[in-house]
Amino acid sequence: MEQERVEDAIEKLLESVDRPGDFCTNGRLFAPMPRLEVEGAGALAFPVPEAQIRALIRAAERAPYGRGTKTLVDRSVRDCWQIEPERVRLAGAAWRKTFAGILGSAAAGLGCEPGRLVAQLHKLLIYEPGGFFAPHHDTEKADGMVATLSISLPAAGGGGELVVRHRDRARTIDMTAAEPSELAFAAFYADCTHEVRPLTEGHRLSLVFNLCLRAGDTDTRREAPDYTAEVDRLAERLAEWGRARDATDKLVWLLDHEYSEAGLSFDALKNTDAAVARVLARAAERAACELRAAIVHIEEYGTPAYEDYDWDEEGMYADDDIRLEEVDDRRQWLDGWVDPGGGQPPFGEIELRSEELLPRGALDGVPPDEQEVHEASGNAGVSVERAYRRAAFVLWPRSKAVAILARDDVAGAVAWVAADLQRNAAEGGERARERTAQLIDAWPTGPYDQDGEGRARMLRLLSATGDEAQAARFLRRVVLPRYDGSENEALAVVVDMIGPSASRPFLLDLIGAHLRRRPTDILALLRCLDETRDDASGAAWDGALRAAVRAVLQALPAALPPPRERHNIVPSIQRLARLSDESLDDILDDNETEPGAGKRPARFGDDAVHDLFTLALRRGTAAGAEGAAVAVAALPAAVTPDRTLPAALGRLHAEEGAAGSGAFALLWRHAADFLLARSAKPPEEPSDWVIGANVGCRCEHCQRLRAFCKDPAARTARFPLRKELRAHLHQTIDRRGLDIEHVTERRGRPFTLVCTKTRATYRRRLAEYALDVSCMRRLAGVAPVGAHAARCAPDVARLREAAAASERG
Repeated sequence: MEQERVEDAIEKLLESVDRPGDFCTNGRLFAPMPRLEVEGAGALAFPVPEAQIRALIRAAERAPYGRGTKTLVDRSVRDCWQIEPERVRLAGAAWRKTFAGILGSAAAGLGCEPGRLVAQLHKLLIYEPGGFFAPHHDTEKADGMVATLSISLPAAGGGGELVVRHRDRARTIDMTAAEPSELAFAAFYADCTHEVRPLTEGHRLSLVFNLCLRAGDTDTRREAPDYTAEVDRLAERLAEWGRARDATDKLVWLLDHEYSEAGLSFDALKNTDAAVARVLARAAERAACELRAAIVHIEEYGTPAYEDYDWDEEGMYADDDIRLEEVDDRRQWLDGWVDPGGGQPPFGEIELRSEELLPRGALDGVPPDEQEVHEASGNAGVSVERAYRRAAFVLWPRSKAVAILARDDVAGAVAWVAADLQRNAAEGGERARERTAQLIDAWPTGPYDQDGEGRARMLRLLSATGDEAQAARFLRRVVLPRYDGSENEALAVVVDMIGPSASRPFLLDLIGAHLRRRPTDILALLRCLDETRDDASGAAWDGALRAAVRAVLQALPAALPPPRERHNIVPSIQRLARLSDESLDDILDDNETEPGAGKRPARFGDDAVHDLFTLALRRGTAAGAEGAAVAVAALPAAVTPDRTLPAALGRLHAEEGAAGSGAFALLWRHAADFLLARSAKPPEEPSDWVIGANVGCRCEHCQRLRAFCKDPAARTARFPLRKELRAHLHQTIDRRGLDIEHVTERRGRPFTLVCTKTRATYRRRLAEYALDVSCMRRLAGVAPVGAHAARCAPDVARLREAAAASERG
């Protein structure tokens, strides 16, 4: 005989739990009537006479119903009158006791403890002959609402039965109350479908209440049967499941009732769900498992069976009963997490596997919560998208919790561990070491860009625990291969915590692995570490930072984007730095990208340049800083001399001692030479209409286009051509960036491509010149000082003259 799987045994045990209460309950009693006054109709007599019913109707309004987010009035769906609770006053010496009895009976019938529910008057409803309400669900009209209570007041009438349905069960309730002291009541959970059948005669007056859980009531417990035997057996099975190597990671038990994400809580559970929760909670604690509730999401995409293609009167697919012949894609996950104590754990989406879902086949034949049929288009046939949402209990072994959470939501796992350590602070460092070690071992190996928040949270957690050994292991195992700079702030704190001896090799390896792709982030990290060090930090930290800065300066040429062509390098660099051709070639050779070296290096911004030279001057040497300046100046594709350098130099000038350094002077003169070479004088407006025409095509139409570009007088040319030839000229103009606008004149045959020359290049040059002037003014204001001031003075004068020329122009 095949051995029973432990998951199947757990399923049988949970299915054996009895149901406390039911989905609806009803009753009838004879009791003293309330003193009921309605604004606009006065105090009512019982049974309510016809004249007072007419007065009530005059004071009432048509009752609407909800469809999605809309509230509509449609007598084909709901035909009755309503009066708002603010206009209704219930009183009377005996009414409080009568109503308490009704509420207690309703609570017991629904499986709730006496006194657990609070009733809030929602509406007074008046049904006339023929009045009804089509099948519908009640929305959660108040915080904590779990059910609806309807009380029929004495009035002559017949028919109008209340029908309540839950899944495959239905109950029909006679709500007639014709005797002077008779009250009929019914209560049902909010997720039940219910309807009021048409009133056959007379009238019906109903007081409708929202039944809600008492706010903040955590002491009162629901009455429950004795499930001691079931708890014992279930605890044994759960412990066995937690030990089994081939067991599922978690168990997901679908709840019997429906709950919205906002309404899901262990306090608001109904009937079987409440009983199962009590049994699971006791067994899970004994079996070292963790219990939570969550929302199950299942999305399917597939192809419907051909025989299910049906059409309605408007020619649209009637998809109510459509079946999926083949599921092409399926996604299942859990979210909306809730703790038994009412808290909301910091988990995001957690993957759900089909074998984890219990009871087996619980969703077979269940209609989807959402379904959309997509009509055939192009080569794609008809397709169907379906979505299911159900509430569920989720269990996993406590020993596997970190691994399960980290696999799908590592940031949530770290947050949960942090909260767990705070709750169990009395257990001290051993628990912290165990939990952080589990997190490091379980860290996911997916795309690097998906766990940045998790890395930062983990670093903050490690700094809070003060565990240097685990912190160093995390830096090596996780941060080093996955670094992206987003964790810099927290990383600097942990690097400081583990000390210079452990930090030095880590920083050197981090620079070697990531400077090329993330220079700005690496330099920002080192700058942060540098700023937190002072003279009292000691020689060890000074040595670690100096070693890191040396590593950056040595790796800098390879980390800078190479020039497109060597002859594009500004020749004055050699003059400024007094470099030989061989020295410049060495820099450029170091910068060449080797085959298989990965992505092109990142461009340096002014933040990176500022941090680089601040570090070089503080923790490096003057020679090292000047070498870095030469590398930067030799590779203008990496650090643009017209924009990035002026911005960075403006910030460096404020750093102590920077403006008097040789590196600063070299960079300043490089930027000044570049800007003066391009914008010492304002750009001249073109004197004719000749435009550059680097048109490689030799077809007759491109030759005409080339001749048009060279014509100094022609501004417009017309090309009557068929569509593909017009498109060819169109693409040539756009691809070559010619200063030509083109439109198609759709008259005659063939249509004509009308080309008109523009001054676009000149306008772009004017905009560039304006920015150049601004940068030259900035450079003139942050000139080198000290020994370099005299050599740079002529360039300062030229910069100011160029800026003045812009004003004259």
